[in-house]
Amino acid sequence: MKTTKHERSNYRKFLKMNLDRISFLLFVVVAIAFTGCDDDETVSLPETRTGEVTDITGEDAVVSGIVTSNGGSKILAMGICWAAGDAEPTIEDNFTAAGEFTKDGILETDWDYSVTLKGLSIKTDYKARAYASNEAGTAYGETISFTSKAGKTYHALTSDMIETHVQEPSEGPKEGLIDSDPGTYWHSAWSVAGATLPAHIQINFAEEKSIGGFNFMTRFTGKNGNDSGQFDVQTSNDGVNFTTVWESDEIIDALTRPDVNVIALDKNYSSKYFRIRILNTRSRTGTCTHMSELEVFEDGMLPY
Repeated sequence: MKTTKHERSNYRKFLKMNLDRISFLLFVVVAIAFTGCDDDETVSLPETRTGEVTDITGEDAVVSGIVTSNGGSKILAMGICWAAGDAEPTIEDNFTAAGEFTKDGILETDWDYSVTLKGLSIKTDYKARAYASNEAGTAYGETISFTSKAGKTYHALTSDMIETHVQEPSEGPKEGLIDSDPGTYWHSAWSVAGATLPAHIQINFAEEKSIGGFNFMTRFTGKNGNDSGQFDVQTSNDGVNFTTVWESDEIIDALTRPDVNVIALDKNYSSKYFRIRILNTRSRTGTCTHMSELEVFEDGMLPY
């Protein structure tokens, strides 16, 4: 059968249109295949390793980590995750992030890091491991185990357990030391003839206790010349005859209320009777002193 010129022209147009469609479809298929292969080859989970745990206390610990490969994509997050007990930690548990995120992800200069895990409980078993995330997901390093230390044990104080050296009659009773109110205070005598430093706060326990340090707040929210400037600690077997067992540096530049000053002794001392003596004031010339709050503790991180 012979075809007309018009029919042959229409056929060529039809063939060309379909060839264009076929070419486009082939291009899409090849592009998808190529892209898929490229993703499989170049984008994967990052690789990270967990380092060591150091500086363990009753409240925190330092753990290191390192990212060894970004998996072909930007590092979006990294750090250390941890959990108490036997559970394998994930970022759904506690975590501390490391590195600073930029438009290029976390830069390689930050990939080797150490972070401090805070808010730990005393005498508790923990597991920790490094994590790193990119667009493919989150990968984890090896799991390490550690146990937090004992921390501080605070001894309850009541007013009948406390004696103070030459109390100022007009202000600052001893109850102000232990009422958990920073606005109240204790004041040694300034209106009594002959009263001077050192001034002491004596604690009489019903049984032998161990003390490794004490916390105190100043009376004022700003610096005052009569703030405590130097301490020592004395112990006694009978509550009458005392022996000095520890002395602080000459001047302690005390933080002002409401900040708490933590005074750590060189070890835990055991006794039924203790005296915390204020030897000197910030001004070094004061004859009296004052204090807002006082707490004493046994320190589980110190030797006996």
